[in-house]
Amino acid sequence: MSLTAKEAFAKLPQKLHTFFIKHPPRPLAQYATTPSTISDPQKNPFLPNKNEESGKWHAAKYSLRRSADLYKMALKYGLAELLPPIPHKKFHEERYNDKKWMRGLLFQKKRKWERELPTKLEQRRVAMENMDETILKARPAYKKQIARREEKKRTWF
Repeated sequence: MSLTAKEAFAKLPQKLHTFFIKHPPRPLAQYATTPSTISDPQKNPFLPNKNEESGKWHAAKYSLRRSADLYKMALKYGLAELLPPIPHKKFHEERYNDKKWMRGLLFQKKRKWERELPTKLEQRRVAMENMDETILKARPAYKKQIARREEKKRTWF
């Protein structure tokens, strides 16, 4: 036994029901995606609208909290795409998929000595490997010490 459109509409929660009575679903009515004037027939109830005569802005008919509640309710019943567009708000997955992470969250800054430590250790390792050549440049007599060290080097065979 399938429900007719009227029966299904009557079973919606009261808030969603009254919203769709005041503002028909999207296929039946088109809504602006940007703020418009109060005389515009396509004005969006989730966006502020401007009074052309006085130049003052009227607040949105539905606050951010109320629009979020309506969106979540409509999403639960599979009617979210029938609501007027809510361009200034992201919900659920969209909110986390397009998130801009804080700079220090993905790659932490650290202290200066922590940032410079890997390069410093690498320079130190290279300097230790080339130590004999460095000392030879400063003291030519060091060549004898190197020769003696090679002589005394232990081998197992």
